[in-house]
Amino acid sequence: MVSARDIELNEAGWWSYWADVRWVEKTSYVMLSSDFGEYFFNRAGLIDCRVGRDAIARVEAEFKPAGRSPCFSVRKECKGLAAALNSRGYIAFDEMSVMQLSQPKFKTANDLKVTRTWEIDTTAWAATYALSFYGDLSPLGPVARIATRLARELPVTLLAGQKEKEMLGVLAAFRTPGLLGVYCIGTLEKSRGIGVAGSLIHEASRIASAENRVLVLQTILSDGAEGFYARGGFRRLYSKHLMRQEISDSNRPERVVLA
Repeated sequence: MVSARDIELNEAGWWSYWADVRWVEKTSYVMLSSDFGEYFFNRAGLIDCRVGRDAIARVEAEFKPAGRSPCFSVRKECKGLAAALNSRGYIAFDEMSVMQLSQPKFKTANDLKVTRTWEIDTTAWAATYALSFYGDLSPLGPVARIATRLARELPVTLLAGQKEKEMLGVLAAFRTPGLLGVYCIGTLEKSRGIGVAGSLIHEASRIASAENRVLVLQTILSDGAEGFYARGGFRRLYSKHLMRQEISDSNRPERVVLA
């Protein structure tokens, strides 16, 4: 049986490939990116509910040198921690659902070839990611650099769905003890609805089963993808508040769609 702590550590480990993850103490880390301005790449993770006000202040202090606004992800059961952040002017602006796959029931795409890391051109993987999540190639440089590194990392398996030599979708899987976390599930806009993401998740499920790992993912509720995952065989384990100090619309950070 996996714990919330195990899942949170999987998440922190994965995003450490994308941003600078600094542990403020054993139960708190700050993720900061010089490549990506979205809050999702610039936030604090609190692994344990027992984080005091002094620790919150130390976490906040990490954001200032990077010119980023503090943002915290807090498990819903950590009511005292959420109250402490409320007292410092933080509000919950979104939620993240943490889900576990039981039996995959997703639609799969006909004639789609799912390939793994050793068969994948990482630049093409990065371009498909950029087009799927941003709609253009503006982040291609840093994503391609990250994908090249990921292809060399033993805990990581990159997946791609290809049809007639065109890459239509991507997924990344990251291993920590007992877990396979799936991230960066993206499909080109023109290819959505035909089962590309489902095919990739089925392949990730086969990897998890072969390695006796639990397959988990995280999705932001405002993106509207939780229902898709639930219909495909995922169930919610717990959810997290995303909290930041109230800001004006003109200063509101951009948000990336994760699934």
